[in-house]
Amino acid sequence: MSRTWQRRVGSARRQSHRAASIAVAVCAVFGLAAAVKVFLVTAHPTQGDVAAIAHRIDNQRAAAGQFGADCVGLFLTTPATKIAALQPCLTLPKSQTVPQASLAAATAPWVINTPKVWSVIPQGSAGDADLYAVTVVVQQRPYASAAPTRAFYRLPVSVWHYQPRALDWPVPTSDPGPGADVKMRYDHPLNPTSGVYAVVAGFITTYLTSTAGLDRYVVADSWIKPIGGYQSAVIQTADTSSEVPDSPGPDAQIHVRATVIAQTSQFATINFTFPLTVENSGGRWMIADIDLIPLINGNADTTPAATHN
Repeated sequence: MSRTWQRRVGSARRQSHRAASIAVAVCAVFGLAAAVKVFLVTAHPTQGDVAAIAHRIDNQRAAAGQFGADCVGLFLTTPATKIAALQPCLTLPKSQTVPQASLAAATAPWVINTPKVWSVIPQGSAGDADLYAVTVVVQQRPYASAAPTRAFYRLPVSVWHYQPRALDWPVPTSDPGPGADVKMRYDHPLNPTSGVYAVVAGFITTYLTSTAGLDRYVVADSWIKPIGGYQSAVIQTADTSSEVPDSPGPDAQIHVRATVIAQTSQFATINFTFPLTVENSGGRWMIADIDLIPLINGNADTTPAATHN
């Protein structure tokens, strides 16, 4: 073999060894990546998994809330002489299952209305049981003819395989407070002589007192149907979120808040508020919608109700 071919063969061998080494390294890298994916990296949940988890959590919270409301009602109305009736809610200590008989022990602690769930707050888990703090609100009275007062109770609840159980006795808690007032965006008094005022007044009267004729005041194909059943309905105040334009364009809208005093079929009075969207339809102002909530001034600070003078 010539020297030229010897050099070529030697070079080919070296390149072959180098390629083999690279191939082994690449396979090792891919093998390591596969092992990491299998053994160390948690698979990302799919959209279906997330939805299933969300449904399970919602169902468990609903179960914990309803169970908490039922059990708080049972705790508040069960006399001490019948304490064993609480066993479906709470595992009772043996020392509390057989109370001494007395007149007081035979009296129900409170007379209440139907307990309602106020809040359900997740509190982690214990083993394979999920934990919740359930707050329940009731109207309670010491005896049937007494005036009711609103009271809150918090009950710790575990949910194990969708089976709720109270962890402990309920805790009376304070009222959450009166909340805060939010400033609305109706800064322009509506002139009673304006066409918008007439439409709003006619709409409210027809909506509350009649069963027909509402089509004169609402846009075509509106979802709004008359309520009826009231003797009368009178506007007390009406304000808009902006000035009513003198020459409104097609489909122009303004927002109106009307406070109303209505009279029932028994001639009792009741106050209502109507937040309305009023639209220029074919050159005439018409009611387009009863807004879900009034327009809010998002830039204004809220005012805690307790600080009002």
